[in-house]
Amino acid sequence: AEAGEDGGADPVMQPVPVGALDLMPPASYINSPATNLNTKFVHVSTNKIRCPVNALVWTPGGRRLLTGCHSGEFTLWNGMCFNFETIIQAHQNPVRCLDWANSENWLVSGDDSGTIQYWTTTLNKAKQIPVAHREAVRGLSFSPTDLKFASCSDDTTVKIWDFTEGKVEHQLMGHGGDVKDVDWHPKMSLIASCSKDSMLKLWDPRAGKTLTNLHGHKNTVSCLKWNKNGNWILSGGRDQCLKLFDIRVMKEIQTYRGQNRDITSLCWHPIHEDLFVSGGYDGSVLYWLVPG
Repeated sequence: AEAGEDGGADPVMQPVPVGALDLMPPASYINSPATNLNTKFVHVSTNKIRCPVNALVWTPGGRRLLTGCHSGEFTLWNGMCFNFETIIQAHQNPVRCLDWANSENWLVSGDDSGTIQYWTTTLNKAKQIPVAHREAVRGLSFSPTDLKFASCSDDTTVKIWDFTEGKVEHQLMGHGGDVKDVDWHPKMSLIASCSKDSMLKLWDPRAGKTLTNLHGHKNTVSCLKWNKNGNWILSGGRDQCLKLFDIRVMKEIQTYRGQNRDITSLCWHPIHEDLFVSGGYDGSVLYWLVPG
């Protein structure tokens, strides 16, 4: 084993197939984020009736993968052997976004018609908000307490909802185009959104007001995500750039270039806070490290 920066030791794997027997969880390689780069293609799973998959989330515990399809269906896939398990007609319109509550007891989904629905862990429908937005719902995000959640839409608005009542508390207006994604701060009462107007906005969900605008992109910003440290926001869009903003100084601190087409998705690693991955319109997946 090699000595880590904190005086501990990261287990070392031999670069041979039998070395996989010694593979440990990511938390065991805290000084070696490179051990979490998934470079081997494993399997492709296909619905009988082919249609675009617009959203996907792992179920709590990670045993199954839930996908939201253009047909309005939820498809559940086994995460161990990758086979099809079940299919549910969840919406009458294409599903656009899915988000689990932090407690992992509830799932919310949004579709092209502006409808939002609540689901239990067993995928039984619990509630429907029929006209949550005038146009397609593009993003959903729960507050740290799960008492509220935020939604964004092509109707240029971000809305704050009381989860229990299913009623709007604030309608946040200020973007000059379709709002493509929204993410609630992991610890604070603070919301970030991104839009077709090339801008990121930070909102106060209690007052229902804009706090600041973050500029940096030259085209539509299609996705964003808070880091679990609560200081960094990562965003990507049609300008093929990833931007990292630090809210302590309200400035862009890093630009990442490497995707050859529009950036359509991004995600931070749950253990290594300086490791993230981005997905492009051309099907490419790139791994990145924030410089120390």
